Order: sequence, then C-alpha cells, then structure tokens
Amino acid sequence: MMDWLSHALRLLGVTERRGRLAQVPTVPLRLFLGGTFLYAGLQKLTDPQFFSPTAPGFIGRQMSGFVHTGSPLSPLLTHLAIPHPAQFGALIALCEVWAGLAALLGLLTRVGALGGLGLSLTLYLTATWTVHPYFLGADLPYAMGWLTVLLAGPDRYCLDLYLFGRIAGARGVPAEGTARRKGKQLAPLPLDQDPVARAAFLRGLGTAGVVATGGGVVAALAKLATPNRVFARQSAALVGSAPAGGTAPTSAAGAGARAPAGYTFLGNVKVLPANSAGMYTDPITGDPGILVHLPGGQFVAYDAVCTHAGCTVEYDPSQRLLVCPCHGATYDPAHGAQVLAGPAPQPLAPLQVSIDAKGNAYARGSAGSESQPATPNGGQ
Repeated sequence: MMDWLSHALRLLGVTERRGRLAQVPTVPLRLFLGGTFLYAGLQKLTDPQFFSPTAPGFIGRQMSGFVHTGSPLSPLLTHLAIPHPAQFGALIALCEVWAGLAALLGLLTRVGALGGLGLSLTLYLTATWTVHPYFLGADLPYAMGWLTVLLAGPDRYCLDLYLFGRIAGARGVPAEGTARRKGKQLAPLPLDQDPVARAAFLRGLGTAGVVATGGGVVAALAKLATPNRVFARQSAALVGSAPAGGTAPTSAAGAGARAPAGYTFLGNVKVLPANSAGMYTDPITGDPGILVHLPGGQFVAYDAVCTHAGCTVEYDPSQRLLVCPCHGATYDPAHGAQVLAGPAPQPLAPLQVSIDAKGNAYARGSAGSESQPATPNGGQ
C-alpha cells in the first residue's frame, strides 16, 4: 500500500524522473499568470477605493453590482459576501498574492494553480458573467491557463523539483528510500519511514510556509502604506435636494417647488454648470442616477450602474465621458451613453428627468422617502 509521502509527492507532480517532466512549454504561462495575479492582489490592497464604503470602487458596491447584473453566484454573494465585503475583499486579494507567488516560484505549483483556477472561475461567474461574447472576458481564459498548469504540474525550473524532486524515483513508481538489508538483498524503505525523505519533504513545506508568510507580510505592509482618504470632487448639493436625514435647502430657484404627480423633486440645475454632472437616486429602481449637463447645454440622465460589473460611473469633464472607476469602461453621454471602451457589454440605461422653466429637476417615479443628495461633479 502506498505510503502518505508517496501520495503527497504524486499530488505535487514531482514523482517522475526529471527527464520526463515538462521542460519549457509551461514556463511562460506560469510566469505570466504568476506576475498578473501578484500584481492584481497588490493593486487591490493598495487601491484606496477598494476598502472604502463611500468610494465608487468599493468592493461591496462591486459585489452588489454582480447581483444586479444577474451573477449565478448571487445567493452566495447576498447571504455571505456582501454582509462582510471588506473581509472577502481582503481574502480575494491575499489569495491572488499567494497564487501569484506560487506560480512565479514554482513552489507547491499545483496547489497554487488550483487556487488560481478557483479564483478565475469565481471572477468569471461574477465580474465577467455579463460580457458577451464570452471570449471578450479575461477570466475564463485565465481559468484555462491555470488548468493547464494544474494538469502539467511543475516544470524543470520550479522550486518543487529542487525541494521535492530529489525524493522521487522512476515514473509512476514510488521513489526508493534508504535501503535496508533483508537477508542478502536490500529492500527499500517506504518513503514515510525514510528519515532523509521525510526531512526533505518537511524542508519543502517549511519553505512554502515562509514564502506564504512573507507574501502576507508584504501585502499587509502595502495595505498599511496606502492612504485611507479617497480623493473625490466635493461640491454643494443641487438646490432643493434633501440631504440624508435633513431638510431641503431653500433658494429663490428651488423654494416651494412641488413635484408633479408621478415625479420626484431632485433639485435645481442652476448649480450644474455646463460640462458637469450631478448624482441622485432613481426613485423607481433605487439605483444611483446621474444627470449630465452637456457642454452644448442639453441635459441627459442615465442609470449610473456600470453594465459590466455594477460599479457606479462618474463624469469626467476632461474627457466629457462617463467613466467606471473599477474596470475602465467609458460611455458617451452625448450619444445615448454608448460604450466607447472597456469591458461593458451595453450602454447605460436612460432615465427620464424633466426640467421646468425655473430649472427645477424632477425624476420620473415617486419615491417612498426623500431622494439622496444630488451631488455635482466636474465642471470646467
């Protein structure tokens, strides 16, 4: 019966002769996947928006967006991840760092590839689930790359071979341990009874533990070195908008404004100069909406939930475009919020906002409570 150490070596993929191991073909793939996932994990940990509940790129908003766009993992997101967004965000980032280091170093290569495969499939079923056709999304190809590394196992340039490969023997046959005399013949010791094999195996696991701990320390230091403050444009709310938990400010333009039947009062657009935008809450869907004052003077309104992963888009006055801060999707507000770049599969949904002669803005739909402040951004 095969001993536990032989089982472990077979799972690691280092029980074959060196000459029969994969030589070079998987090295570029392993380095690419490792570098990409290490960068992705550190990027999340050092992004001041990722862990900030008030930021457009907050991981909790992204998860809510995945539910909004119909992810098949919506039940798990709703009941498990969304109630603890920061913890799950940190877990995803640390797993990416660990998988990246495992692939780059070739240390516990198959274990790291299994983790990378799980991460990629999870992201495919959430972040890129709405990308059509499917081959335009990156996460499924990443999953196939990790699957290839998982099936191939470590190559000749992996630390696995250096740390564990010396224990291995012929292809498909457990390596012989220190020989013991049986009559006139030498019988091999089972690997789990061979002190040399056990010591080599434990050194390999110890090295993997040190690398994993070091990666965690680097990730923690990167997170601590990241400024907590999220830089965002600050400006007054639209005249007539009621701040959360407060009352609507009064002015000559907004005082006494009453919304027509079936509409909700948002505020007065006189505080929105050309080439700027204001945020509000759509009274029908509860989604964030964005009212854009185009440079030519027209007003347009759209659902501000990005059609890719559900983040909240912002207006960039320098580009005169709506931009998603999470994955870079850009929309043209002057032409029906059509997608200009990025992974978004379709334009933003238009919203109906009416503006009267005094400049008072009303969103179609009756809210059960006061709408959130419509905060302008941009303007130049």
